Amino acid sequence: MICRNHVDVSEGVRRCARCQVPFCADCLVEIQGRPYCATCKAEQLLDVRSGVDRTIMSYASNWKRFGALLLDGLIVGLPSYLIFIVLPMMFVASTNPSSDSPAMAFVPLIGWIPYFLTTPIYEALMTLHKNGQTLGKMALKVRIVRMDGSPVTNGQAWGRAFGKMLLGSCISIFDYVPALFTAEKTTIHDLIASTRVIDSE
Repeated sequence: MICRNHVDVSEGVRRCARCQVPFCADCLVEIQGRPYCATCKAEQLLDVRSGVDRTIMSYASNWKRFGALLLDGLIVGLPSYLIFIVLPMMFVASTNPSSDSPAMAFVPLIGWIPYFLTTPIYEALMTLHKNGQTLGKMALKVRIVRMDGSPVTNGQAWGRAFGKMLLGSCISIFDYVPALFTAEKTTIHDLIASTRVIDSE
């Protein structure tokens, strides 16, 4: 990210907790532990003085989360499956190897590795560069944030994405069971990464 006011500064840039625009440390001031830009600082101070709490978050419903997950699966998973598994197998088959040929067994094995890596890489990069949203989350108007509502860190984005992949591979649907019973609708990978999914409107 690059500071809105200082285009030559990319170190230590964070998003304003109110407007979500990226600014460097010189352009932000912390109020109650959250960063605010000069414009939002005045509005936030007025809210603090009047007792208005705009930090209360609206957590995304399980239906929205499932819808976003399904859309991302179609957007990323289906093309990845075709590119890394189906097409290589069709290519090898077109060379007419015997059915017990080592090549036929080796191709899908190699194909599964990039297939499984595509989704977490996509999710982590989108989360970091699109304000906590993948394409599916944009469509359903939800986004990933830290527990206090601020943008996720690099470590949280990558840890959450790969943790979600590993949990999905090991315990699958059980990763989402806590979301059915917790007020903040947290999954296991949310608890591990200290993230929450909220409505973006």
